[in-house]
Amino acid sequence: MSSKSQIFFWLLIAFILGVAFASFVPPSMPLIWAVFVLGGTTAVFGALDAEKRKKAIIAGFAVMVFAFGLFWFARSSRAVAGLDRVSGERLTWEGMVDDEPVRTAKSQRVVVREKVSGLKMLVTTRQYPEYRYGDIVKISGKIEKPENFSDDFDYAAYLAKDDIFYVMSFPEIEVLERGRGSGLYRFLFQIKYSFSSALNRHLPEPHASFMAGLILGERKSFPPELTEKLQATGTTHLVALSGYNITIVADAFLKTLTFFFIPFSWAFGVAILGIMLFTMLTGAAASVVRAAIMGILVLVARREGRQYQMRNALALAAAAMLFVNPKILRFDAAFQLSFLATLGLVYVAPVFERGYEKIKLRFIPLLRGAKLIRESRDLRHRPSRKYFFRDVLVSTLSAQFIVLPLLVYNFGKLSLVGPLANVAVVPFIPATMFFGFVAGGAALVNDFLARVPAAAGWAMLHYELGAIDFFSRFSWASAEVRWLGPAVAVGLYFLIVFWLWREYKSKYRRKG
Repeated sequence: MSSKSQIFFWLLIAFILGVAFASFVPPSMPLIWAVFVLGGTTAVFGALDAEKRKKAIIAGFAVMVFAFGLFWFARSSRAVAGLDRVSGERLTWEGMVDDEPVRTAKSQRVVVREKVSGLKMLVTTRQYPEYRYGDIVKISGKIEKPENFSDDFDYAAYLAKDDIFYVMSFPEIEVLERGRGSGLYRFLFQIKYSFSSALNRHLPEPHASFMAGLILGERKSFPPELTEKLQATGTTHLVALSGYNITIVADAFLKTLTFFFIPFSWAFGVAILGIMLFTMLTGAAASVVRAAIMGILVLVARREGRQYQMRNALALAAAAMLFVNPKILRFDAAFQLSFLATLGLVYVAPVFERGYEKIKLRFIPLLRGAKLIRESRDLRHRPSRKYFFRDVLVSTLSAQFIVLPLLVYNFGKLSLVGPLANVAVVPFIPATMFFGFVAGGAALVNDFLARVPAAAGWAMLHYELGAIDFFSRFSWASAEVRWLGPAVAVGLYFLIVFWLWREYKSKYRRKG
């Protein structure tokens, strides 16, 4: 642990571990101070030992940073008691719609920020009239604190991560004024609304809904049967705007561009630009921005190459996100999925790649004399048409593999056809999104210009929806898994880490 980069990495890990520990075991301030003093004492007394001075000082500082992680989570988790005294009573207040409403087939959920105190409330109301970001509204209804409806999911903590401590169901709402708030956000949301309308004009259902889900994360007009098919085939992430989706698509987008002979340097730049435009088009929500950062890190990993060069970047990105909002580590599934998917593409994919080459040489005798591409390729290789299928297959399976315990833990369902369905669908998603972007953008100028890309997008969507329908028809497509609790999920991830450690240890032993 002598180099500066290693010291920096372990200090970042100490902060992340502090936040993680506090997320599950809320610490008291005396305990936080005790840990901090322990770290300081270790550093001070360790400095007196000439032989162990450096290690002791680093260890002491790591413990102090761990204590800071404990404190930072505890600080962010203090509930606001501003309206507790009137909880359960009827209340009238004025505020601004603080984010884009989440619309479903029967209702819409609106976050309203009170104009004086700044407190935020989640309001559930009817589907119409539609409200938009920047609306000044007057609300009259019964204010309540969020309740947990099951032991498996802490709904109150989930809302608290976004500083929402109160809810109101189907109140009376009067729009007092429109067009307030950030001009930039209003502009981005207006583009999103116009883009969504353009897609609806040029694509039939359910193709239009699926395309809007891919590009915008919208699911308000999804037919129930399509939602069930997505769940059964493990492809719900495609329309969830999750970090998992963005990370997978970013990597597949880079491979697709190079498949069509676009130079890697150009493809890298276009892929980065695509993620930025995608983030802006969806309204640049905090969860999407975090996922976009992870997606960009995957592209950087493909360009830079080796895992040790990405280690500090991943740790820094995670620590920075947790510094801004430490509650996302436990309560934001999008952050968890994006971070795990990124780790899968950086660390698991090279192992799966070597396994793929070994299997290919073993079961295809004609290729026994071919050169096995081993560690020399590592992450740093330029995707090419020759390896397109293998790269997409490996990327999809590696991301699926590492997020599987988390997905099963969160949703209690295991898709047995998920790997096959994703391999059949994911390679075509970048091209589908491309045609969707072009069609939607062209329709904003002239509907005639959108006809050709819309037709191409329809053809891609038709295949993808057909594949999802095909895999969902198997009676054994998915299974309920209720026994996978947090302890089992953590244990599975320890096994995955141990397996990866063994793989990389044997790899470097062969190199030596």
